[in-house]
Parts: sequence; structure tokens; C-alpha cells
Amino acid sequence: MHAAPALPELQRRFLAALYDDAKPGPVEAIAGNGLEPSARLRVYRHSCNEIQTGALRATYPAVLALVGTAFFAQTARGYRRAHPSLHGNLQGFGADFAEYLETLPSIAGFPYLPDVARLEWRRQLSALAADAEPVTLEAVARQQVRAAGSLDTRLHPSVHLLDSRHPVLTIWHYATDPTPAGLHLTGAGEQVVLWREEGEVAMATPDPASFACTDALSRSKSLEHARAAALAIDPDFDLLACLTSLAGHGLIVALHPTAPHEEPVP
Repeated sequence: MHAAPALPELQRRFLAALYDDAKPGPVEAIAGNGLEPSARLRVYRHSCNEIQTGALRATYPAVLALVGTAFFAQTARGYRRAHPSLHGNLQGFGADFAEYLETLPSIAGFPYLPDVARLEWRRQLSALAADAEPVTLEAVARQQVRAAGSLDTRLHPSVHLLDSRHPVLTIWHYATDPTPAGLHLTGAGEQVVLWREEGEVAMATPDPASFACTDALSRSKSLEHARAAALAIDPDFDLLACLTSLAGHGLIVALHPTAPHEEPVP
């Protein structure tokens, strides 16, 4: 007489069967309740696939529009097998979708697709980021005048950036709201800043120097480091104008003189 499999083993086999049609699963331990155990397992498998694919469709609408429903469904099935969800909360389920797309030979003719996915994932991160009280425009101007040294500057948690070699924001806009004129790509890349404003995710392509400054600040670099990064791109870069723009969108949440012993190392 064989001993019944331990519960962890049954759970492992059941989970494997949810993500792979070829896995039979622990049908001997499934109560049919009016259905064949294998049929009940198919119900669970179908439900899991639909729920997780639906989560991917909600997160990646532009990718869906660009590749079509059938290809997206096929890709979602492959992604589910390669990156099974480890949490009940599906908000983080698509975190590796862009990297998975890069492994697919079938998208070789669409090299921009992974970066479109990266943009959409950053939209998700911006939408779900914590809130923070912004610094006023007046405070920005006051600190700029008073500061004898560097300033400790923190950006809003919803700020994310993407530096793409493809015109990724242009492609995203067309995919989500196509125009009769069609999509005409120049080949030039785009640098995109994303943030949450008035409950919506906003996106913009600033000039390269402002992007460099914002990128440095988003990585907790000192204001002097951010300014140097921008000046290396544009000798006429106006730091105050950049900070004023960020503050105008409510994206600066801390701005105060850095204590001498706290000065970051570039």
C-alpha cells in the first residue's frame, strides 16, 4: 500500500498543472463534485490563465494593441510558464514582461516592443506609488537663493524615467489612440519622464539636459551632481528653470541644504 503524497507535494503538482497543460496534476487527490477530477483541474487552469492574462492586458494595453489579441494571449501563456505568479496580489505580476519579450525570436521585427512594455510597466509603478507632500515653487526659489552649498533634493515617489533608443512615447500614443495618418517613425529615441498628477499618470519628453538632471535626482544624487550631469550635455542648462518645472508639477518633495558631513560622493 502506497502512502498518500504529502500536502506540499500535492500543492507543487497542482501549481505546475495550472501553468502547463502537459502536466497531469494530482487528479487522484481532486474531488470532482459532479465533474471528472481532470475536468475540474481544467476549470482551475482556465480560470488562472484568464485572470493572469487579464492582468497583463490591463497593464500592457499598448503592447496588446501592437501585437493583436491572439499573439498577446500566446505570449501571456508563455510568460506565465516562465514567470509564475508567487503572490496573490497581481499588481506585480507583469514586472518581467519586457525582459520576456526580448527572449522571443518572433518579435525580432519589432525591436521597440520591449521598451513599449517598459514604459507601460513604469506607468503601473507611477500609478501605484505612495503619495508625498510637494515643495512649493516659493520654497524652491527661496532655497536656491539661501543655499551656500549643495541641496538635498528628493523627487516624488511616482517619478520614473525611461531612456529608450526607440521613439517609445510616440509609439505608445499611436497604439493607444491611433490616427488615420498612421505611424511614421524617425528612428530617433526618446527619453521619457513619468509621474502621477491629479490622479493620472503623466508622461513627457524633456530636453536631454533636463532629463539628465531629473534622472540624477531620481537616483538620490546631490543637486550639484545633477547640475553637472546636465551641464555636460548643455552648457547653457538652467537649473532653476528645471527645478521650477519639477516643482510646478508637484514633483519635488524635499529641498533643504545638505549638512557638510552628509554631502554625497559623486
